[in-house]
Amino acid sequence: MAFKNLTDSIHFEKAGRQHQQIIFAWLAEPHIQEFWDNSQEHKEDIINFIHDRQQHYFYGTTRYWIGFVDNQPFCFLLTDQLTVTQTSLTKLHRQYLSKTGHTITLDFGIGNKAFLGKGLAAPTLEKFIAFYNYYVDPLANTFFIDPDENNSRAQRVYEKAGFKKLGAYEMKEGAFTGQNTYLMVKELANHCD
Repeated sequence: MAFKNLTDSIHFEKAGRQHQQIIFAWLAEPHIQEFWDNSQEHKEDIINFIHDRQQHYFYGTTRYWIGFVDNQPFCFLLTDQLTVTQTSLTKLHRQYLSKTGHTITLDFGIGNKAFLGKGLAAPTLEKFIAFYNYYVDPLANTFFIDPDENNSRAQRVYEKAGFKKLGAYEMKEGAFTGQNTYLMVKELANHCD
């Protein structure tokens, strides 16, 4: 039997009610808790999103996604569009906002432990960015991701996915206030505006 490349079967869905239990199970995993916001406010925002209710956390516009491989849920992503009018953006963020399209911030984690260490993270991020640009927002041409300074593994994965480390900053709000993180940016080439 020929080896099947797992990355060929990756696809994404907007998080819905049917995913709530698995999302919260993943958020309880130690490897996710170390670098993900597990605050009650964040959990309530996820619930509000999947039940189509008004969101209030951060900008109130976060979207949540589930990634599947071989039709098995394995990763959790969140996105938010950043704009120049958002007062909490750092000077560093403002410097790299898209001038010709939309800037999308990402968070990403493999929740399903069976898929850790399989080389899926970088190709999943690449596929998700292509999916997002094609199916969700064709004007999305700049993507931000912000790994903790102590998360060298995530930094390497993001570099493999085409993100460039452009500077460091201190988190000013949320569950990781006071911690240092890196801004990593990926700009889509040959983007039609």
